[in-house]
Amino acid sequence: MSTWRDIILADFREPVPPLSLVADPDHLLLDEILLSSLKDIQVEFIQYGDPVAFRYLFESRYRKVLEERTLRLLVQVNDVPLEQMPYDLLQMGRKLTYRMQTIFPKLSPQVVKQLDARDLDDLYAVYGQYQGSASHGETCDFILRRVFKVAYDMIDDETELVKYLLSKHYRQKQYPEVIESYLIEQLQRKKELNKLPLAELVKSPSFFYSYLQNQWIEYLQTLQEQPMASKEVGLQDGIYGKGKTHPFADEDVYRLLDNLFIEGYLKPVEGINSEHLPQWTHVGLVTDPSLDHKNRLAGLMANLKEKLQAIGNYRDWMNVVPLYGEIKDLILYTNLDQDENILGEVKAIEAGLDAQFELWMIRNYGNLQNLPYLPRPVMLHQVPHYIASKRHAKAAMVVLDGMSYVQWVQIRKYLQTKSFTFEEQSVFAWAPSITSISRQALFYGEMPVYFPHTLGTTRKEEAAWKLFWENHDVFKAYTGYEKSLGRKEGAYQSPDSLQKPSLKVLGLVIDTIDNLVHTALQGQHGLYSELKLWLEKGYLTGLLADLINKGFEVYLTSDHGNKESRGIGRIPEGVLAETRGERVRIYKDKMLRDKAAAAYSSMAWPGPGLPEDVHILLAKSGEAFIQEGENVVSHGGISLEEVVVPFIHITSNNNLKRF
Repeated sequence: MSTWRDIILADFREPVPPLSLVADPDHLLLDEILLSSLKDIQVEFIQYGDPVAFRYLFESRYRKVLEERTLRLLVQVNDVPLEQMPYDLLQMGRKLTYRMQTIFPKLSPQVVKQLDARDLDDLYAVYGQYQGSASHGETCDFILRRVFKVAYDMIDDETELVKYLLSKHYRQKQYPEVIESYLIEQLQRKKELNKLPLAELVKSPSFFYSYLQNQWIEYLQTLQEQPMASKEVGLQDGIYGKGKTHPFADEDVYRLLDNLFIEGYLKPVEGINSEHLPQWTHVGLVTDPSLDHKNRLAGLMANLKEKLQAIGNYRDWMNVVPLYGEIKDLILYTNLDQDENILGEVKAIEAGLDAQFELWMIRNYGNLQNLPYLPRPVMLHQVPHYIASKRHAKAAMVVLDGMSYVQWVQIRKYLQTKSFTFEEQSVFAWAPSITSISRQALFYGEMPVYFPHTLGTTRKEEAAWKLFWENHDVFKAYTGYEKSLGRKEGAYQSPDSLQKPSLKVLGLVIDTIDNLVHTALQGQHGLYSELKLWLEKGYLTGLLADLINKGFEVYLTSDHGNKESRGIGRIPEGVLAETRGERVRIYKDKMLRDKAAAAYSSMAWPGPGLPEDVHILLAKSGEAFIQEGENVVSHGGISLEEVVVPFIHITSNNNLKRF
């Protein structure tokens, strides 16, 4: 079956010239499948951005091989017209242009260009059936109905709205802003809906789940007041008025609730007597805590297994990692791994997951660095670009160095008790997952290949951070950076950088978790306990509240995660390795790296996005280059826990109303 990608790939049939300069204003080339297809036919892809950085990369890596015709290179050009590219490149290469309007001429280009690649696939499949005009409204209507399968004219009461939103938010389906706004406008015309906070409910998963949690508590309380009428089915005439079925009494709704409670989107309610309530409500009640935990763990593992069978692209891993984090957090919280049967099943799932993720990383990780950062970032170095695109009056990026998704689940549960809400995403850290590479990429806003001279240190982070924002029209005097936060004992004290009211952008590094990781003698159980004590001291909640009260939009992320591993023995190489980590070793000489890879249980990592003279040796999943038999919590590898990290927009929920 043909796709829109075939139109582009037709220009790369043999013979392919060495250099192709491609104007791509709609970012059509930034598609995981297309980039993989180009890679399969030995066409390398780079982007033309900063002229100085591009020239360095081109001269050091590509000019010679292009002149020798031993490589084929595609350069994507967005920010300047092709005619303004450097003269020597124009002389060497052919010029191509791809536009969305060429592929979908009957639709509004302003709407279509906001769709991601998966949506373009679905649109291309039904585009031949379109009979409307190129107007904004008709294009939005067609895409909503035929691409996103939303029959919005059928959403005419609260029950239908809740069913639709449950489906949208649980499946983490994001619409382009222009289409989302069109949908909200159409729903606001419905008499039964126009008193609800539709914009917030449609746009924000966290708002919707908070709203649903409040409604769930009210529903249970109402059921308790009418036990005889509610024992079998649930309350039919609900708080919305006589003759109207409460959304939770709708069979389609309460079937969808199970996974929300299992996966932690909704919290079971304490203090409700389940004796006179329908059986289906019990998943949302605290009845027998010990049995509830076991049942929830079984549900989480079943859901994880199901998701792992359907892995296709990076988004699927982004959907898996929160579920995996919930499983690990539940085990650490309840000590369920003391049961040998449960421990064995969890270890088997973890081993299978790590093997599957490692294989996926080897095949696909190199394509991620070229994907767009909108509508959401994919890799860590894109996070500053994403924040800059929001044009906040004041923005703060708080980096919890070393935080994996497992620790984020623990932190999130604590922050929820302190009136914070979140919009959760995840991003891929840089591999190898060590601070000097991945955190630097975050503060540079660049791939590591562009900062080869500081790859082993973080001393240039502040200068890189301020330069990034200066290039985005924020003067250095208005940009702050501070690291090594969260170490002091006692109550929270505002960082020095927050004492400057003129600051518009802040980058803050809290290295508490990374320090706890490297001193975790009792493994992840010990780390869990130490993190709990640190959270209770109030530094993080104090900092977040301080930032929000001073008008900052607050984003929380991590430079890498961590993994508990067992030692396989040290590699006795002395000074031959430039970096000797517990799960990674870095060499300047490829032959030395390959020799070590052949001699020890390890893997040679190809190093996409790294300088050419950096050669990586990684420990295998669950293993570390330390004394044989010792346990350690560390990082540097390419396991899911180390690579896919949280990226969170944090807000206060003081303004959340009960509707």
